[in-house]
Amino acid sequence: MVGVMHGPGGGDPQPRRDAEPTADQLLAMAYADGELGAAERATFQARLAREPELGREVARHRSLEVLARRLAPREPLDHEWQRLALDPLQRGTVGLGWLAFAVGALGLAGLAFWRFVSDDSIDAVERGLVASLVVGAGALLAAAVRARLRTLPFDPYRNVER
Repeated sequence: MVGVMHGPGGGDPQPRRDAEPTADQLLAMAYADGELGAAERATFQARLAREPELGREVARHRSLEVLARRLAPREPLDHEWQRLALDPLQRGTVGLGWLAFAVGALGLAGLAFWRFVSDDSIDAVERGLVASLVVGAGALLAAAVRARLRTLPFDPYRNVER
């Protein structure tokens, strides 16, 4: 039986460092490292579909790989990006660009909505098609946000800064 201790603040349980890894933990490590053969990988992937905890174990191992890469020295390009991000002219230009974009997008959306509602020359079919487009776009956006939130615990890059 693997010993378990709670993380800082009593959060998620973490395996104790002195405990031997379980067979599932070893399989998850091998899967994350790409060391399983085709048959073992297929069997393990079938288990992943049924066992969310196994998926979290794989995500933990993949996040360790990402964290190990994070400890490497920064590339010179990273320093240039940081310096550029601190430049007042760059920050002001990007801020002004986003402000102008947001005002234009919201203004056009508001104008289109006002015309759509107030123009009697638009027939019911056109109104229905536009309404269908808006509802469909909203449903796709909601599905994408839901999918992202559900897969976030499995994302090994969520704690990595570039």
